[in-house]
Amino acid sequence: TALGLLAELKGRGMEPSVKTYSAAISACEKGGDKYTDTALGLLAELKARVIEPNVITYSAAISACEKGGGKYTDTALGLLAELKGRGMEPSVKTYSAAISACEKGGDKYTDTALGLLAELKARVIEPNVITYSAAISACEKGGGKYTDTALGLL
Repeated sequence: TALGLLAELKGRGMEPSVKTYSAAISACEKGGDKYTDTALGLLAELKARVIEPNVITYSAAISACEKGGGKYTDTALGLLAELKGRGMEPSVKTYSAAISACEKGGDKYTDTALGLLAELKARVIEPNVITYSAAISACEKGGGKYTDTALGLL
């Protein structure tokens, strides 16, 4: 497994790189909600080793939060803010994961999800089908007052 290989690498005294950590975090994201805390732990470990995370690292961690469900929505949004605070440009994957994390957080995050979609467009990043699907799902969670917005996204 990816986590086993990372442990083996460290056990042999080798230093993992940002690519190594990003791949391991991405593997956790693909493993679903039971690996969300592991993904976040790997991100913390990377930072503790004074390795600079990149957009791929953050995107994988935000995706892991999305897979973890609504209790990780604020964490996902915090990671997005941290990424931007470090002067990095979020990718369409980053925004899509954050919007999807908002959808998982329920109706109180609908406006945030739509704000992220607007921000993505303002940065002249082309939304993809995943982005729109996540935003429409967030509108659905927001209830009837977002019906016209959801239909406008189709």
